[in-house]
Amino acid sequence: MAFYGGIISYDVHTYWNNNNEEERQFAFELREKILKEFASEIEAGDIRVHKFWDKPIGPHPINMFEIDFKSPEIFAKVVPFYQLNHGPLSVLIHPRSGQGSLIDHTKYALWLGHKVRLDTSRLE
Repeated sequence: MAFYGGIISYDVHTYWNNNNEEERQFAFELREKILKEFASEIEAGDIRVHKFWDKPIGPHPINMFEIDFKSPEIFAKVVPFYQLNHGPLSVLIHPRSGQGSLIDHTKYALWLGHKVRLDTSRLE
C-alpha cells in the first residue's frame, strides 16, 4: 500500500520549551517511550528516531526531536500513539510530498496541541 497523492514519507516533530524543565522531561520520556514502543519497527529501519535538539534548528523555532517513516502502516500506528501520548507538547506531522518543504510544513501539515509558528523563511 502507498500513501495517497504520491506522498513519499512523513516527519513528526515534537516540540518543547527549554525554559520549562517539566516539558523538557516529558519530551525526553516520550522519546524513550517511542524507542520502547516501536523498538521492532526502529530495528527494522521502518522508523528513524533523530536526536534531541536543545536549541532551535532550521525552521523549528524551539527545541524538538524528530521521527520519520515511509509507510502508511507505520502512520496508522504512530499518529494514534501521538494522539494519546503527546501530553502538553506540540507535535507537527507533515508529509514529504515532493512539492517542497514550505507547502509540506504549512498547507499539508497536521498539528497536535498548540500550533508552533515556524520560521518559513528557511523553507523552499
